[in-house]
Amino acid sequence: MTAFLIFSFLVGAVLGQRFRVLVLLPLTFVMLLAAIPVGLLVDLTVLESLKGLVFAAIALQGGYLFGSGARFGLAAARAGRVFARPVKTVR
Repeated sequence: MTAFLIFSFLVGAVLGQRFRVLVLLPLTFVMLLAAIPVGLLVDLTVLESLKGLVFAAIALQGGYLFGSGARFGLAAARAGRVFARPVKTVR
């Protein structure tokens, strides 16, 4: 389960770099549709698979927040270099 949470966080970080926040809704719905059959294949109860889905959705959203913050941080650093003001050395 830990590997799935890490994977979900990384997917969220990649999505945060490129997409808007509404991309999380369909992806969470697809995870919901996949969680119950996969949980039954691995001999988990429905409650345990839904608990894993909730943790994965939280990791996905955390990764999205991290990726979105990284995107804006990189854009701010790039804008500081592009629009740098010249330093006045003489008054």
